Amino acid sequence: MLSRQVAIVSQTERAPFSQVAKVSAAIQKQVSRDLTRYWSIDATVDAFEKLSDVPLGYWQVIIRDSIPFDAQGIHLNRRNGQPYALVAYSDEWSLTVSHESLEMLVDPSGNRVAAGNSIKSGQGRVQYVVEVCDPCEDTEFAYTVNGIVVSDFYTPAFFDPVGGAGKVYSFNGSIQQPRQVLNGGYLSWIDPKDNHLWQVFVQNNKAEYVDQGDITGGFSTLRELCDIKSAEFRKSALLGTPSKKLLRASMSAGGRPGVVDEATEAEAKYLEAEIERVIARPAKG
Repeated sequence: MLSRQVAIVSQTERAPFSQVAKVSAAIQKQVSRDLTRYWSIDATVDAFEKLSDVPLGYWQVIIRDSIPFDAQGIHLNRRNGQPYALVAYSDEWSLTVSHESLEMLVDPSGNRVAAGNSIKSGQGRVQYVVEVCDPCEDTEFAYTVNGIVVSDFYTPAFFDPVGGAGKVYSFNGSIQQPRQVLNGGYLSWIDPKDNHLWQVFVQNNKAEYVDQGDITGGFSTLRELCDIKSAEFRKSALLGTPSKKLLRASMSAGGRPGVVDEATEAEAKYLEAEIERVIARPAKG
């Protein structure tokens, strides 16, 4: 299995390196423990202080005070075709970084599609753009790793023609059937009959289908096009209020990147004291 490398870099003082390191460790565990189970992807996720520290071959996720898009995060491709992502700082920036990292790993090109029956009545077979976090991207459906808030994501079973007992459609179970779009989420697809991009946005548990028109130039990947067309909606979803259950779990574990985890701090102090005891011990001679 070819290993992929993701670098997380902060260019804002509001997300110092110590916080970025916590978030990257959480996303590394999410990838190794959760994502790999369903998508057979091997990857490393590492924090770096600045872009010039990032070795060649890494795909960058860059956190900034603001980004030139009306969205919390967006995928782009460099002129050499290599992917990267920009994330706008917010209180929930770890959720956005998780979202962008997982989608980059599952589809580095930003052009992966999966055929299936359209969820819009009368359309027939369509090509869904593979964006594993979009249908369940709202903060309500996030979960925590190491106490850090990360994004739920769908599994390959999401595109199954029919549902079945025992199948897993998203990692934490928020999606319960194929091609289900949760409140605050969206889904994008191409209708091959006219080459139009379609998107469905679910808000207040009501679905709105939008014909975004013929796919023409002006974008580098399908994902970039989908991100641009859904920017305003995605921003509100990723800046929503997490569920009370998630918030309690996150806060009790120091889950927001800037919060000190009491248990982790106690463990660190214990280890420091142990090291000092070893240093102070008379040398054997």
